[in-house]
Amino acid sequence: MSGPVRAFVKRVVPIRAKQFLFGLRAVAGNPPIDEVVVADWQFATDPCVGRRLNLVIPNLAASSAFGGVVTGLDIFLQLAKQLRETVPLAIRVIYSDPDRETDSSIFLKAAEKAGLGKARLSFLSVTRSNQTIPVRQRDLFVTYNWWTTLNTQALLDAQARHYGQPVAPLVYLIQEYEPHMMPFSSAHMLAREAYDTPPRLWGVFNSSNLHDYFRLLGHGTERAFVFEPVINERLRSYLDQVATSQRTKRILVYGRPAIPRNCFPALIRGLRHWVETDPCAADWEIVSAGMAHRPIPLGKGQKVVSVGKLSLDDYARMLLSSSVGVSLQASPHPSYPPLEMAHMGVRTITNAYTSKDLTGFHPNLISVRSITAGGLSAALTQACSMWGAAPDTYADPGYVRTQTYPFLSDLAAELIAEFPPG
Repeated sequence: MSGPVRAFVKRVVPIRAKQFLFGLRAVAGNPPIDEVVVADWQFATDPCVGRRLNLVIPNLAASSAFGGVVTGLDIFLQLAKQLRETVPLAIRVIYSDPDRETDSSIFLKAAEKAGLGKARLSFLSVTRSNQTIPVRQRDLFVTYNWWTTLNTQALLDAQARHYGQPVAPLVYLIQEYEPHMMPFSSAHMLAREAYDTPPRLWGVFNSSNLHDYFRLLGHGTERAFVFEPVINERLRSYLDQVATSQRTKRILVYGRPAIPRNCFPALIRGLRHWVETDPCAADWEIVSAGMAHRPIPLGKGQKVVSVGKLSLDDYARMLLSSSVGVSLQASPHPSYPPLEMAHMGVRTITNAYTSKDLTGFHPNLISVRSITAGGLSAALTQACSMWGAAPDTYADPGYVRTQTYPFLSDLAAELIAEFPPG
């Protein structure tokens, strides 16, 4: 795939089609992802003297505006709001990988909701790997992932040289250990470099489990700001129904066959082993939520039936009427579904991962070290044997807290001190 063709694909092709094309490219042995996303942005002087906070994110589109994207957007906007309470501040969003699905209204609506509707907002789409980016003396940057971090650091280095000032800190929203999402490759190595290259990396870590793992693998930051997952506000409104809800013999699994880190093949092997060995398995219904897929036979007439991606209200009702849950993730991050399931009264099987072990986080959680068929089957038998006993209604104080990002005040204060005088 030539350079102009890659640029065209990045700019024009819808995100889902682009992902399909990139998958075909990988199969055909064409250039890897780092040749598409790692860029050589050119610095240009922006003479404006005002302070500005920049979010550098691959894209904003309706098809991807969930999960980590929504969390990253929320953190950035809440940070900008706190900064604006102290100093005048402009806001700019830089899209590193825009396409025809790019929708800035997603940001505008979120900004309005956050109370930033009257802020000075601007958007910049990067459509060439060597595009010139105007940078002010008093620009600070927040990045979303490994390649936006690498691409932005070059701008910070040029900013320091041009304006004759120290290198500014780079705030990196670290929500997963991204090198593990790249097979051993140049992209894997570059994703690691994104943690180690910036001379003044300020990491915002989505969970202490992830931060512990980050340090365990030898990375460090100048500053670290850590927050724990918190329950979704829509689900919070259902917590008072946990104790009285009527539950059926249903196992709800977090089923995402296309996402390798959710260990779907292991999940199915465990269910099949359980159906084969547990005489009570015939009494249970097995439902998969998260991603639509065809029914999967498990033997003895049992099958996994998919309900796809549910609305939050439908998800809450499904949780309140289920008895057992399974949610696996090959990651140091605790993952949201196991925490949601457990707090909604579902006896939940999840897996440990190196320094992550959710044993003790909630009484309804069963954390396993083995995701072999036998290991998961044994955990399923254990969880199903508790049928009829009332679920534990414990609410972890950190998980149900109302202050989502307790670190924000400290981060805002430290960033204000980093803006050059003027």
